[in-house]
Amino acid sequence: MLKAITYLLVFLLTIVVKGQNSEDLDKLLWKRVQNCYSLFEDENEDGVPDYNEIDDSKNGYLRVWGSYPTCGCECNSIVGAYKNSHGDYMLLQKEEFFCDWNKSISSNKDMDEILPENFDINVFSESKSIENSKYAVFFLDVEIPRIGTDTKFTLKLIPFGILKEEEGSAITKSYSQYNLEKEGQSIAPRLIHEIKSMVTKMTNQKTLSYLLKKEYDSININDKRYIKHKILGGDSSGSFESFDDLTEQLNILKNAYDIYSRLDYMSVLMQWNKGKGRFEIKSMCDKPKNLSFKEFILANEYWTPIC
Repeated sequence: MLKAITYLLVFLLTIVVKGQNSEDLDKLLWKRVQNCYSLFEDENEDGVPDYNEIDDSKNGYLRVWGSYPTCGCECNSIVGAYKNSHGDYMLLQKEEFFCDWNKSISSNKDMDEILPENFDINVFSESKSIENSKYAVFFLDVEIPRIGTDTKFTLKLIPFGILKEEEGSAITKSYSQYNLEKEGQSIAPRLIHEIKSMVTKMTNQKTLSYLLKKEYDSININDKRYIKHKILGGDSSGSFESFDDLTEQLNILKNAYDIYSRLDYMSVLMQWNKGKGRFEIKSMCDKPKNLSFKEFILANEYWTPIC
């Protein structure tokens, strides 16, 4: 009888502890999404903020998303919990604030401590000889799973016109339309979508090469006239002050293209190691498209002001 009572007490205590852990996890996840959630308002006046959610927080997954005043801006916040062998939770989060062109992945742990050791751009290249650039080229996107812990990380090109200095890495875990330098000064984005227009209007395939080499006198007369009147001045928005200014921006895009062209994979599937409390590479996937520099310029997204 005493033995049965003991088993019952242990069983009840286990239920209580699990309940407390679930409740604590619920609070932890909701606390993480407040930056997005706090923006939602009760626009239809029914006493409840207007937004969308997938609330499986007691099992370690929460997503909130929707629009908010003014201008119908949108945000999206997803957070997932990964337990280590000590019973502690690592929280991995992805946030997007679309009007600010702001994307980030973060954790309650140091990101370098939860990603595989020496995780950098060379993980995505079989040659492992990619040099880093002054500005980050890729954002490390993540698909946080609702079920299981296998997690896919993908390189996504940062929109052209947004510059983010990242020390010793072509990959960043966050960017926005105003990125901060070490000195605390912000790097404002540049409206360079006219480069895309220029490339579609070029009549000579060598024009891009001449611009990159600063061989301006060799540019086809029709292309040169178009650039002078539509890109550098006249009917343009004044984004580029001179041929040299245009060439400088093209070289930033060319550097991004050169790095992109050295990649063998765009994504990595990782498994969670509870004992080590960090991710390990399970497999590589998603080969990059074979693009020319011209196609690369036309394919990517460009920063433009929103609202």
